[in-house]
Amino acid sequence: MMQIDRTTLSRARLAMREAVRNWIYDPNVMLIDLGWPEEEGKVIENEQPHIRVHVKDKFPLGPVLEAAIDLGMTHAEIPPTINGFPVDVPQGAYRLHQWFGGWRRQSADPRMRSTTPMQGGISISNAYRHSYATLGGPVEDRETGDRMILSNWHVLAGDWRARRGWPIYQPGRGDGGRGADTVATLSHDAMSASLDAAVAKLTGVRQIINNQFGLKPVGGVGWAQLGMEVIKSGRRTGVTRGRVTAIEGIIRMNYRGVDRLIRNVVTIEPRTDLAQISAGGDSGSFWLEESTMRAVGLHFAGSDRPERALALDMQPVLDALNVNLVI
Repeated sequence: MMQIDRTTLSRARLAMREAVRNWIYDPNVMLIDLGWPEEEGKVIENEQPHIRVHVKDKFPLGPVLEAAIDLGMTHAEIPPTINGFPVDVPQGAYRLHQWFGGWRRQSADPRMRSTTPMQGGISISNAYRHSYATLGGPVEDRETGDRMILSNWHVLAGDWRARRGWPIYQPGRGDGGRGADTVATLSHDAMSASLDAAVAKLTGVRQIINNQFGLKPVGGVGWAQLGMEVIKSGRRTGVTRGRVTAIEGIIRMNYRGVDRLIRNVVTIEPRTDLAQISAGGDSGSFWLEESTMRAVGLHFAGSDRPERALALDMQPVLDALNVNLVI
């Protein structure tokens, strides 16, 4: 793993603020983070960290870029440095990783069936959307001691009209869940803190244990670092492995017609070529440091070309929700 020294990190944060101020609302930009640069689509590991301005489309300099600016497709050329800090411009368009669709047939896959006791990595949704995503794991309210489940706002709520008490199904509606599968009710979320996260209070009809399906129990909480090897268990793609390639990101994501800035974004990429690490249905998964099983991220989005996963730093999520992981 690469430790970024305090001086470099302070300089990078100043440059990040400048980059976000100038480009996060550019129609061609979704994500700005701090990480390793790329060359021909390949990450250059252990290189000096760069400010990375992720663009949906790369426009060649000259007439093509000028035409794109005139058409409102982008605002301006991104410079090679910002406040003296090097800049990289990777390509990527990101979407939330919740699965939507009609009813699915029952399957022998235990991730998409009613499970007792519940654990991280299995199907979940709220009662009002034909979808499924992933139950992250058990948490406990720091004030009341109530047991809850942690996932994303767009999984447990997913609508600006969502209210406390909305039923939560396990399995999710997209996996055939119905009223009898209500295991929790929506409690509160962290969207006001620019984090796509929420918790739901358990009803008591089913127990939940500290375990990740196909893996081991979570061993604590940590912070993602460049080069950290991580693993997750998700409803859609199961157990997958990746490597942290960027930290401290800010993404502009659309939620039910409203653009929101989401902070504390961690970027994760495959360790090997052609490997898939996430897909729609994996939202809510815990990314764990593989060597310690400490939770470092809450999965919420990603892209297929190139293959990337996006997660939220776990500690800010827990603090914003005022909960602790049950370990």
